[in-house]
Amino acid sequence: MTIYDAVIYTRVSSDEQRRSGFSLDYQEKQGREYAQKNNLKVVKVYTESYTAKRPGRPLFNEMMMFVRKNKVRHLIFLKSDRASRNGVDSAALVYMAERDIFNIHLIQDGLCLNKNSRPTDFLIFEINNTFANFYPRNLSVEVTTKLIEKAEQGFYPVTAPVGYENKRIKHRSYIQINPDKAPFIKRIFELYSTGEYSYKTLATKMREEGFMISPAVKCGKSNIEDILNNPIYMGDFVYKGKRYYNGKHEPIISRELYSICQEIIKSRTSGRISKHDFVFSNLIKCSKCGCFMVGEIKKGRYIYYHCTGNRGGNCKSKSYIREEKIEKAILDTLATIRLSDDVLELAKRSFKYELENQNIYNEERIKSLDEEIKKMKERSDKLFNLVLDGKVNETIFEKKSAEIESTLDDLILSRSAYTKTGFELLKYSENLFELFKMSSGLYSRLDNAKKRELLKLLCSNFSYDGENIRITIKKAFQPIVEIAKLEKLGLKRQSSNFLKCIQTLVNTMQTPENILMLEKFSTLKKDFLVA
Repeated sequence: MTIYDAVIYTRVSSDEQRRSGFSLDYQEKQGREYAQKNNLKVVKVYTESYTAKRPGRPLFNEMMMFVRKNKVRHLIFLKSDRASRNGVDSAALVYMAERDIFNIHLIQDGLCLNKNSRPTDFLIFEINNTFANFYPRNLSVEVTTKLIEKAEQGFYPVTAPVGYENKRIKHRSYIQINPDKAPFIKRIFELYSTGEYSYKTLATKMREEGFMISPAVKCGKSNIEDILNNPIYMGDFVYKGKRYYNGKHEPIISRELYSICQEIIKSRTSGRISKHDFVFSNLIKCSKCGCFMVGEIKKGRYIYYHCTGNRGGNCKSKSYIREEKIEKAILDTLATIRLSDDVLELAKRSFKYELENQNIYNEERIKSLDEEIKKMKERSDKLFNLVLDGKVNETIFEKKSAEIESTLDDLILSRSAYTKTGFELLKYSENLFELFKMSSGLYSRLDNAKKRELLKLLCSNFSYDGENIRITIKKAFQPIVEIAKLEKLGLKRQSSNFLKCIQTLVNTMQTPENILMLEKFSTLKKDFLVA
């Protein structure tokens, strides 16, 4: 009696298959019993935990090379879906059986495919393989459909990103804030909003503060980039290419703080950090050519600033200015928003009163914004459905989707500004008035990095024409400049103008861009006040 060599191939791809009776040990046991009954000698067993939905299984390919090289003509599988669930591997097995001298044994299917097999045997194998191939495809569609439905309801449907954790409540998974990691996430956004960090330097800073992505993974540059660009931390999330707004999870940061960081990301053209920490480098522009001025040290101790001349002009050698002259211009500018304690208290009370009178207007504006937001979300849904139906290609989708998302972000940010409670805006304004009161003295005590933050917060249009420095208090804070002027003229005689200034200040403070400034100052306030 002739005994032929054979190999056994066993495979599982999930714990579910192990529970379903297709364990590796069971498959091997069945294969050995089958080989003994059919006078086959098992020379090798290939055991693999790998999906068969797509070609490229390492041990399956190794087995195919082994049987050809060593002329092992019998391949034993428990059943067809253990052998393959994709058309490429199935075709390879059929070719081996039909055109070569191999025998493909499928124990539970009752099939042995070879040159002498009936066409119906190959048909049964291919039908079984088709059903096996259909199962993971259908399962994937069902799972994806359920996850999309979950996302539509506002719940983040997959594994929680760092800063959150998955929790099961009544057989359903939700994401909740991770109390250990969330403070680090907030810290990342707050530090980046200062404009003083690149992805790389911020990663280094967070590692120094003890932040780990996981117990085995340190925080790196790519982690910082992913975190800063993920809208989930402000309450939205992206799933399957679609942006979902106002998720049911609790945000870690405000929309305003997220927007501040996004503006910085967009404005960045280089992550390079200056070798020397000059306060005013890349802050003041040359009014003649528009290039930034940079600092350099002369005679080992004097700091001068000059135009870079990057645009081909000859300003570089002509427009020098000492740092002390810039400092004096800064202090003179900050003095224009200094108010006495009495006027400051009057301004606070008047601001609060005027803010309360704005509530009715705000409610009407919020309704209008809600309608605009609803329309834009409907446009987003229609665009996404067109992609799913294959009626819009990915390039057009990405372009249009980015436009819609940008508009929606602006609308939602505007709505957020108008829905700030009177208490929140009052708190913001009190912080701001406090800053006006102490800005000059505070500036002198800050380090270089915080000086830049304070200047960028309060001022704009820094320029030098070769003789004079021009620094302008931001438009949002011009009412304070006017109130300071009125105080010098005698506030009692200027009461009507004072009220107009307060009304203007309330109106400007409720715009999205100024809410961003107030939010930013709130995040920096502690750092400023401890300086």
